[in-house]
Amino acid sequence: MGKVKGEDVILYITSAEDKEEYVIACARSITFDISQDIIETSITGAGRFRTYLPGAITWSGSVEGLVFIQKDPAAPGDNWDMGRLYSYIINKQIFYLRWFETDIENLHYLEKTGECYIESINETASFDNMTTFSITFRGTGAITIVQDEI
Repeated sequence: MGKVKGEDVILYITSAEDKEEYVIACARSITFDISQDIIETSITGAGRFRTYLPGAITWSGSVEGLVFIQKDPAAPGDNWDMGRLYSYIINKQIFYLRWFETDIENLHYLEKTGECYIESINETASFDNMTTFSITFRGTGAITIVQDEI
């Protein structure tokens, strides 16, 4: 059975400048959404039931986690911190995302890749807990989805 645990899903982000792949620092959960427009094609008087055709597809998602900061957000490293994420929304920079998930037996994988923009960033600071963040992103262009054996 090819069930997937949340801990076996990794979100990688690749900057357009250096083409290096990083993990978003301290991310705890990610979501992915894909949807398509549905266009009504019914003609008046053609019957009691409406008809439709699929239209354009859109994809988006979100990331939630703990806030992580470091001295220089543009410095190369293993993670992207909040400063670098903020610079991407402020400078309207495009980047690449790659979701990689494996089943619990480590036999199969599902990979989604595409270009996107950060749509929003939200930080929540609590006096008695860690500061958390959530980021929403919107894909531009096609998403590539590959499913195969490892």
